[in-house]
Order: sequence, then structure tokens, then C-alpha cells
Amino acid sequence: MMIEDLRRRLVGERRALALLALGFLTTLFVLVALAQGGAWAACFGALALTYGVAFFGLASEWFWARWFAMGIASSGLTMAALGLVTQGWNGALLVWGAFHLVIYAPLAGREMSERYEMQEGWRKRYNLDDQAVLRIKRAVHSAATALPTLIFFTLAPKQDQMVHIALLGAGVLGFVGLLRMRFWGVLLLGATAVGTFVSAWMTPSWMGSASANGLSFPVALVGLFAAVMLSIAVAPFIRPAWRSLRG
Repeated sequence: MMIEDLRRRLVGERRALALLALGFLTTLFVLVALAQGGAWAACFGALALTYGVAFFGLASEWFWARWFAMGIASSGLTMAALGLVTQGWNGALLVWGAFHLVIYAPLAGREMSERYEMQEGWRKRYNLDDQAVLRIKRAVHSAATALPTLIFFTLAPKQDQMVHIALLGAGVLGFVGLLRMRFWGVLLLGATAVGTFVSAWMTPSWMGSASANGLSFPVALVGLFAAVMLSIAVAPFIRPAWRSLRG
């Protein structure tokens, strides 16, 4: 009971800690984009924009901001683990994972959810019950987890760049549609998942890596991870959509 009371009293401090990590990473990506220039500038610039949206949404207490920030943190933790598995011990990857853990851990728990998604206003506006909120939560979290890896997969220097940029555009537009409770957003996310899977599967070298700042990641595996997370984001809506079509 004392721990729960302490967690509830420290909600503001926990949010400030997550915001501090998000703000640092947003600034870092901006600086890296300026320093790298060339083909990598768009990739790191898009990542800076993504983390900046998470920072702004969390600070503004948008109902979906906690799911979005935790999804981004999950992506960072996964990328750190993937890098450690494929490259071995790397201090930079450990620091990368630690920063994302600082985002994820403070935002976990019922006390923080009461500050965001348990607000009544947005539920009434979209006329959602608890099951619908749970579906949206899973979809937003999974899509946010896919977004940084989708950015890396599509904007890292490679051939057929325009095709990959189109994939990223469809994914971002689908995510916006999802947040606006539009079914076309779910359809776009599903199409992006299929397109990303096909593109990753057709990558000439499965373990071919894209490198930046001394770190490299297997491009195809990153793309497959993004496709899987987008598929998970779409999955909660398949059965309700099928029931609606049959009705």
C-alpha cells in the first residue's frame, strides 16, 4: 500500500523523467542529422520529429501520448537488444537501451494511465467502450513500436528509395487515421505492413547492414520487425471489421 501511495505521489516526477529522456533523444537526433548530412539527414530528422511528437504529446497529456511514448521506448529497447545480439558487447547500445528504459518504466502503471487514456472526454467524443479502448491501446502501442524501425528501414540509404519513402508515408498517414478513429487508417497500416514485409523479404542480403555513427543494423531484420509490429497493430480490428462486413 505504501508503494502504491508513493507511486501515485510521484506521478509528476515520473512523467518529468520520461520527458527528460525524450527531450534529450530528440535533441540528439537533430544534432546527428545536422552532423551527418547527406543521405542520413532525412532518417535522423524523421526520428527527431517522431521523438519530438512523443515529447509534446506527453507534456500536453494527449490521451494516446503514453501509448505512443511507450511504443517508441519498446522499439528502442528492441533495437538495442538486436544490436547486442548481432554485434556483441557495445557500450553505446547499452546506453541507448538505458535511455529508452528511462522512458518506458516511469510511464508504466495504473497511476499514469489515469492521467492519459482514462480521461473521459475522448471516450465520450468517440463513443468507445472498454473493449474498444483496449483495441486502440494495443494498436497505437504496436504502431508506435514499428515507427522508428520503419523510418530506419525506409530512409536508410539504399536503392529504390522512392518506393520506401512511399511506404513510410502510407504508414504515417495510417497512424494518423488510427488516432482519428478512422478505419481507412487501419487499412493503410495493414497495406504498409504487407509492403514492408515484401520489401524486407526481397532485400538482397539478409544480414546486409546500414551503418551510422559506428553502429550498424541488419536492414532486412529491422524491416521485418516493423512489418510484424504493424501487423500486430492491425490485428485487433480484424474480427470487428469482419463482423461489420457480415452485418
